[in-house]
Amino acid sequence: MRISPNHPGTIALALVLGLGQVACNTRPRDEAGPAPVGTGVQTGTADTASATADTVAPGQPDTSVATPPITPPPPVPPDSPTEGAARPDQMGDQAGTGQGLKVSAVEYEGWRQYSVNCARCHGQDVLPNPVAADLLVSLGPNGPMDTPEKFFQVVSEGRVDRGMPAFKSLLTPEQINAMYAYVEGRAERRLSAGRPEKPQG
Repeated sequence: MRISPNHPGTIALALVLGLGQVACNTRPRDEAGPAPVGTGVQTGTADTASATADTVAPGQPDTSVATPPITPPPPVPPDSPTEGAARPDQMGDQAGTGQGLKVSAVEYEGWRQYSVNCARCHGQDVLPNPVAADLLVSLGPNGPMDTPEKFFQVVSEGRVDRGMPAFKSLLTPEQINAMYAYVEGRAERRLSAGRPEKPQG
């Protein structure tokens, strides 16, 4: 079967193919546009190409294409004990002794559970993280979660409206209470950052 050039299907096909090519190449052939980056192709006419000759001295960076400087983030306040709190040498911290931080069995379990379930959003070692609530403030004096009951409620039920999932199906009440003991110790500055030593027994 032979389709004539005047057949409606042939005309429609030609229109679609022609419009597709025009849509993909909207710039007229005569118009010079910017050359792709890194090709070394100069754009414009011969008169403007000679006016834009390389003026950078050999061995000097071309600052016309340099990236802007990166602004460093603001400094984070140090995580050090406040006045009257135990000093790192009293806590068995890594002061050259080769031993970790001394904690109770409950605080150690809290550190383990926190590291697995909470650190991704709230920061490793309960150090502030811009992704989620600062637990050092939340569990600190007069903080919004300054009691074990409030902490248990938030961890088990979550705050879905703020992006925090409920952990009641993943953690036992004992694990949540252990996390409270650990985070409370960090908020009160009794425990320093770092991996604690596993208690004996």
